[in-house]
Amino acid sequence: MDDATGNHLSMFFCDEEGTASSFHGIGQAIARHGLFSVFYTDRGSHYFHTPESGGKVDKNMGRALKNLGIKHIAAYSPEARGRSERAFRTHQGRIQQELAKAGIANMADANRYLEQAYLPQHNAKFMVSASAEGTAFIP
Repeated sequence: MDDATGNHLSMFFCDEEGTASSFHGIGQAIARHGLFSVFYTDRGSHYFHTPESGGKVDKNMGRALKNLGIKHIAAYSPEARGRSERAFRTHQGRIQQELAKAGIANMADANRYLEQAYLPQHNAKFMVSASAEGTAFIP
């Protein structure tokens, strides 16, 4: 999700959330919009390793993001993650109902629906204009 506009840049179903699916989403965002400067995430184990409970994190995806020039920031408070968590809850509540209504019962069809219908409609309804003109994405 683009923090400036609320534009959801990538959305797809996968067998398991993890490093591979995270790289897939990052790849989709870069292919569609260009490189972004900062990747702000929760401290999930597919992003970070936390040697001590409650301690600072080591970056699992650090080398790849560094090579792309993307700074990776870990969220340490629930408030910091609130916006994305609210968006995830909204999607989880709506998508199941929409897929059922459309008679979609497999992952390939669900991903086509997300790409062709759900994501464009969601962004058209909820995306806002950035406070400055132009883009922060680098082709």
